Amino acid sequence: TRHTLPSRVKRHRNRPSHCPTGEIRRKMKLCSALLLALPLIGAQQLHQCSHGKSVKTSSPSWINNQELKDVNDGRIPVTPARHTVDLDLPPAERWLEIGQHYANQSDLIIEYFESMLPHAAVVAIDKIAAHLVGYEGFGDFGDEMKGYAEGLGLDLGYVVAANLVYQLESIGVNCSNWNNTGPTGQCGDDSVDEIVWLESEHYTKTFNDVVQTGYCTSVVTEEAGGGILHGRNLDWNLEQELRSMIITVDFTRGGELLYSGTTIVSFVGILNAMAPGPNGFSFSMDARCQGGKIWSNLLEALAAGAMTPCQHSRTVMEAATDFASAVSLFESGNLVDDGYFIVGGAADGEGAIVSRARNRNVDTWMIDESDAQSGWYRLETNYDHWQDVPSADDRRTPGYANMEAVGKDSINTANLFSDVMTVWPTYNPHTDITCIMSAKYGDYDCSIWMDPEDDLE
Repeated sequence: TRHTLPSRVKRHRNRPSHCPTGEIRRKMKLCSALLLALPLIGAQQLHQCSHGKSVKTSSPSWINNQELKDVNDGRIPVTPARHTVDLDLPPAERWLEIGQHYANQSDLIIEYFESMLPHAAVVAIDKIAAHLVGYEGFGDFGDEMKGYAEGLGLDLGYVVAANLVYQLESIGVNCSNWNNTGPTGQCGDDSVDEIVWLESEHYTKTFNDVVQTGYCTSVVTEEAGGGILHGRNLDWNLEQELRSMIITVDFTRGGELLYSGTTIVSFVGILNAMAPGPNGFSFSMDARCQGGKIWSNLLEALAAGAMTPCQHSRTVMEAATDFASAVSLFESGNLVDDGYFIVGGAADGEGAIVSRARNRNVDTWMIDESDAQSGWYRLETNYDHWQDVPSADDRRTPGYANMEAVGKDSINTANLFSDVMTVWPTYNPHTDITCIMSAKYGDYDCSIWMDPEDDLE
């Protein structure tokens, strides 16, 4: 069969382009490499679900299971290891020292990749890693990944795969869970009536578990004494040994702290972060519309120069100068997939939930002080705030109730942690980390939830 790319290139050459010819060629090579990798995916066992957005199920909610509530008893909060990344260094050197520090645990990282990604995705990414790492959407992150891989003593393909894990670990959902447990059925950009789904070992384990959540809860709230507090739970359901590889990183520039962020070893993106000071701001990210036509989305994103949400968050943290500019930057830019960006500032009123589609902003929901009952905070799980949540995964209603039980006149860092973020079901057996952030006071406190019987040394 004759390949069609040459004729498309000829048409490009007959009209002006903002991209240099070399860049067009690089994009073609990258997309071609990904297309060549797709048969590797097609060769794997596939699982097709015939369903639409209107399908509902009647599975009972895990939230009402008393036995599950008892599972959390005795879990130990452990402070993550703290490291520094100097942004003044060449990109290939920024993560080298951290990589060397964890090189003796690289076998855990390999196991992590292989459980968090469908095997087909690992094989495909490994085949195209050399092309992907030079992809323009990665920017400096491509060289950062090269240096990280060198420090860890890992093949580059594993580190590239790690940095796509948030996009690729759940390529679809189980039919029985559709519109029931995960953030599905709320994306209007793509038809989901007939989708072939691939699932990683981790994803299948999570959604076959009685606790049917693998996502997050974030809240930004005005504090009783003035300013903004930001709470964040990451419910990724990581294995115990992998939780110990969650780290806090202080990103510096010119010898000064620019921001602090949470990530996992081998991952150059960030899951939440805070820039301190009177003009400071914080962010966390929650999954939106999990699943979808990920490979076609990825092809489109590669052509458009899109970033992963976690990498985009780094660019925002390094470019924004205050809350307003951070919100504006989170609203813009092309992303590989959808997400919620929860953004807090330092002053009253500076709180927002930015609901993003891949190529546009869908909605920005600001703190509204004119709403006396609940306008002083904004809470996000994994569903659009203007839509109902599925009854089997309603973490929103108890989250709201816990916030309003504390009240605007009493909320502070201590009771945001004790009476909201660590209360069932916001805090559940899949919760890996809880972070409390205050840009105004420069507080960035995270806890990894570890099982008590394991040796934590």
